[in-house]
Amino acid sequence: MRSSEIRHTFLRFFRDRDHRVWPSASLIPNDPTLLLTVAGMVPFKPYFLGESTPEHPRATSVQKCARTVDIENVGLTTRHLTFFEMLGNFSFGDYFKREAIAWAWELSTQGFGFDPDRIWATVYLDDDEAADLWVAETGIPAGRVVRRGKADNFWPPTGGAGPCGPCSELYYDRGPAHGAEGGPDVDETRYIEFWNLVFMQYEQDAKGNILGGLPAKNVDTGMGLERMAVLLQDVPNVYEIDVLRPMLDRASELTGVPYAQAPPAQDAPIAEAAGFPQPDRRDVSLRVIGEHCRSSAFLIADGVLPSNEGRGYVLRRLLRRVVRHARMLGHEAPIMPAMMESVVSTLGDAWPELSQQSGLIGKIAGAEEDGFTATLRTGLRMLGDAIEESRSSGAGALAGRTAFTLHDTYGFPVDLTVEIAAEHGLDLDRDEFARLMEGQRTRARAAARGARDGEGVSTDTYREAVDRVGSSAFVGYTEDETDTSVGAIVVPGQVLPAAQEGDGVELILPRTPFYPEGGGQLGDHGVIETDTGRAEVRDTVSPLEGLIVHRGLVVAGEINAGQAARAAIDPARRESITRGHTATHLLHATLKEVVGDHAVQSGSAIDAGRFRFDFPNFSAISPDQLDEIERHVNDRIAADRPVEAIETSQADARAMGAVALFGERYGEHVRVVRIGDFSTELCGGTHVGHTQEVGLFSILTEGSIAANLRRIEATTGVDAFRFLSSHRLVADEVARLLKVSPDEVVNRVGALIERIKGLEKELAATRQQAVLSAGAGLLDQAERVNGARVVAGAVEGADRDGLKALAGDLRNRMGSGVVVLGTVTADGSAQLVAMITQDLADGGLTARELLQPGATEVGGGAGGKGDTAQAGGRQGARLGDALEAVRRAARTRLAATA
Repeated sequence: MRSSEIRHTFLRFFRDRDHRVWPSASLIPNDPTLLLTVAGMVPFKPYFLGESTPEHPRATSVQKCARTVDIENVGLTTRHLTFFEMLGNFSFGDYFKREAIAWAWELSTQGFGFDPDRIWATVYLDDDEAADLWVAETGIPAGRVVRRGKADNFWPPTGGAGPCGPCSELYYDRGPAHGAEGGPDVDETRYIEFWNLVFMQYEQDAKGNILGGLPAKNVDTGMGLERMAVLLQDVPNVYEIDVLRPMLDRASELTGVPYAQAPPAQDAPIAEAAGFPQPDRRDVSLRVIGEHCRSSAFLIADGVLPSNEGRGYVLRRLLRRVVRHARMLGHEAPIMPAMMESVVSTLGDAWPELSQQSGLIGKIAGAEEDGFTATLRTGLRMLGDAIEESRSSGAGALAGRTAFTLHDTYGFPVDLTVEIAAEHGLDLDRDEFARLMEGQRTRARAAARGARDGEGVSTDTYREAVDRVGSSAFVGYTEDETDTSVGAIVVPGQVLPAAQEGDGVELILPRTPFYPEGGGQLGDHGVIETDTGRAEVRDTVSPLEGLIVHRGLVVAGEINAGQAARAAIDPARRESITRGHTATHLLHATLKEVVGDHAVQSGSAIDAGRFRFDFPNFSAISPDQLDEIERHVNDRIAADRPVEAIETSQADARAMGAVALFGERYGEHVRVVRIGDFSTELCGGTHVGHTQEVGLFSILTEGSIAANLRRIEATTGVDAFRFLSSHRLVADEVARLLKVSPDEVVNRVGALIERIKGLEKELAATRQQAVLSAGAGLLDQAERVNGARVVAGAVEGADRDGLKALAGDLRNRMGSGVVVLGTVTADGSAQLVAMITQDLADGGLTARELLQPGATEVGGGAGGKGDTAQAGGRQGARLGDALEAVRRAARTRLAATA
């Protein structure tokens, strides 16, 4: 059975049993506690926790999931993957164990055709109800129902805040050829798990402590598509199923390395890889290339871009592992473009976002490969030397300083260092590495804390408020102010009956015109007034689905829960933001036309007066392109097309061609904003009625914010007019100073710049000649040691380039020897340059080792390699001591060569 049929069979079975079919959510979860969507239940978490009520109590889906906790085992075992498709059926307070068990048995035996006599079930230790239901509902012998502990049959087994509960797993016996008899407790290679039924009935904290029962008993099941395909396609491991084998074959074709089909180990630790026979090692690399390329393509299609933190680092790590394994197979040419084409051609029909973003996927992956190639070459050489040194000295661990230097100086990933060291039987001295990284980690933690400070209200507090008020009705699409009541008051972090003047508060209203931050649009500001008090709202957010929280300050009197209130937004601020939001849609559509389809929105922030828009691209946007973008957006504004907001289903929205934004979560019913015939997006934000209301659009800046990620900042309406007016005034003033017309300013300034460049060149040449002249006598003062000359001296008025030029000139004229020169710059710091002749370099001497004592004297460090090194430090007054220190080091080293 092909994977497409497995998906179809599963969804059809549960749709026929009154389950609503949900599309897969993004791999970027709308959940601050998660980096990636790691399970099929993630999009439904608010329903399990009782934070939101679904329109229908039953759901089924095929969810994209990504997990990298076992990334080192990919390719080594029969089952580890970093991306997988999770088929699931869910009940939100509707059916429970009886139906879940009966349907799982029916679909397994009738829908997928499994032999009932080869199915085993496991249950949690004390879950007598599930154990009895398996026997009663399916007829499975009690001897094939196995009780297991929390590590196996309680989800999630590793803790983590959120819903949890006992689970029951289904296993299929693959037969004696795959291992020993006796059930899953004996051999999980022969008895392979294919379905997990989780009975969600508790909530736990981050440490795994049970906090209590959930509002309702729920069901969350997960069937891994890849494992089912292994069983139904009768292949030995997940890498050879129909959705992965084409990528593995393509990797083999590109590298010229045949796939030997040697069976991977079951849960083999990464360190064992070093002892594998050579064909096995090549198979592992081919599997890693194919599997990681599939994962990376899905992450990029969902809006993840390579970076050094968060989910961007997950992607970067996957891509860099692909590059490394390709190079291990002797493949030096780029591999990413062709591999990504293989992913798209294999999975593009099932997952249209891959086809839609194929250009972006190839470019992002290719750019990362290009950027990492040089780093990999340098890092592998240095790491290889360090590993050889550690092994020859009998050390069992690689020095933490090695990993730190590779990471901090050369950008070589520490996880890759750990992985390669393990392949050679070495651990990493993690304590030393941790100490060296502590300063940076402390800063990172401080920054993370700063981002969270001021928002320390627990989810439980918000749930208490929801219990009192219910969900918040947003009326801001049509009303700027409304009569409402104070449903709940949070001060600070707890629900209280009243708030006094000067209190920072979070007010929850059952009806509000305030838009909460979302989809890039910042939250509304305004006022909330009662008969006894007044609060200024300075931010509006939605911490739980359906709940709108107004954050601000009581500026007068007292506000009491239950009071009638008048809520009014700041209309001028809202109008400015609304213009900006419509402009972002126009900009998004225009960027795709001018720059390319890959220029999809990857982040935005729409505030009063200006907005920013982030998108992937691989070079700066040219001035001509920026001008074209600006003109096209303004043409569309002037065309005065209607801006329509349409409430519809997700399926109908997709049929309309609506664009979904990366990282946003959408419910069963969505809001589509359509602008003329050139923009259709899913969007819950506020917009103008016709494009002409945007007024004017002007780009403020365009620049890079990360590798392959650009940002445009722009403004609209009267703010755009003010910006352009100020620039015109500046241009007029420059024209007046230059005594030319505004039209002639550019040519005039260009001519002046060329003239200045010419004068600077003349000045630099004069200075360099002066430096060379000043150093002419240094050779006569050279000291001779073992036939080599040592020149060390200070040169006034030289910069680093001047020092290098003079040192190079002296070295070329001295035969064999060492040159070290220094100068004190205008700010009082010291600059040093050292060079040695080739014969000394061939004998093992380096300029850096000679210069280091001098660098220490001036409070700095030396850098360079081979025959040239540079150094600098703040203590210019110690330049003389530094030169003498280098002179002593040169004497010592040269004398030792006798």
